[in-house]
Amino acid sequence: MSMIASKKNWYRTEDGAADVDFIRSHEDLSPRGRFHAPISSAEILEKFRDRARSFGLTLTKETCALHKDGTRYMYIANVENESRPDFALQVGFRNSSDQTHSFQGMLSTQVFVCENGCVSGIVEPSKMRHTTGNVRKYLIEEKIDNIFDRFNREKGEIVHQIEVMKGTPLTDEILGKFCRRANGNWEKDANGNDRFKKNPLLGSANLLRVLEELDNPSLNSHEDSSCFRLMNAVSTVTTHKIKNPYQSAEASRYCNNLIMSLIYPDFRPIGDVVDAVAVED
Repeated sequence: MSMIASKKNWYRTEDGAADVDFIRSHEDLSPRGRFHAPISSAEILEKFRDRARSFGLTLTKETCALHKDGTRYMYIANVENESRPDFALQVGFRNSSDQTHSFQGMLSTQVFVCENGCVSGIVEPSKMRHTTGNVRKYLIEEKIDNIFDRFNREKGEIVHQIEVMKGTPLTDEILGKFCRRANGNWEKDANGNDRFKKNPLLGSANLLRVLEELDNPSLNSHEDSSCFRLMNAVSTVTTHKIKNPYQSAEASRYCNNLIMSLIYPDFRPIGDVVDAVAVED
């Protein structure tokens, strides 16, 4: 296994695995101040894998990237889910040794971590300062445990949402409301006039693709009349037709929450979604 240099000054994995030795030999752990003690991304990765095993989870399709100056690192992996082939989950984290950002964990059905510091998914806040002393080792383990504790909690909620969608017929009323709201909303402008504001996440063209995908015989036949079929159509379009990975992840999450809100008007999305955060490359 090897990590290869790619555009924008990042090393990336070539075959989907994360090489701890490569990270350890290329990361920059130089202190940025008197009390600054950078935490090794290689050390975090080893503990992250160990804790995943202790929680009974198998990580697959690991992908990671290390900035060529050795200061920033990001990691995403799929969680093997043989008992539930109808959906997949991902976990990941990002870390920096130059105080760009603190160690932070992410989990979702689709995690996105961008080179410019933007993340998308359910984020487990981990404001872990890079300080000296034995407390550092304890904090790493505690924060990683928090990520997997959160993973187990949110997994149950995601399974519940899928079962609700499977048990709810896809009526013309639900489909009609979905199309209207996914395409955009009427809003008042500064002068009090009604103005239609398009939804930038999905768009009219992709909405039409979703409707076409509903007729695709490859979707599970026993779910033909359920709202889960609509979500499957959305996932197919957002995965294969939306080129921007951040937009793809956010569009999928938006549509999932929209479908659930049409089933349950009082539905509240799980987790906290973090918007784009600009970080100079």
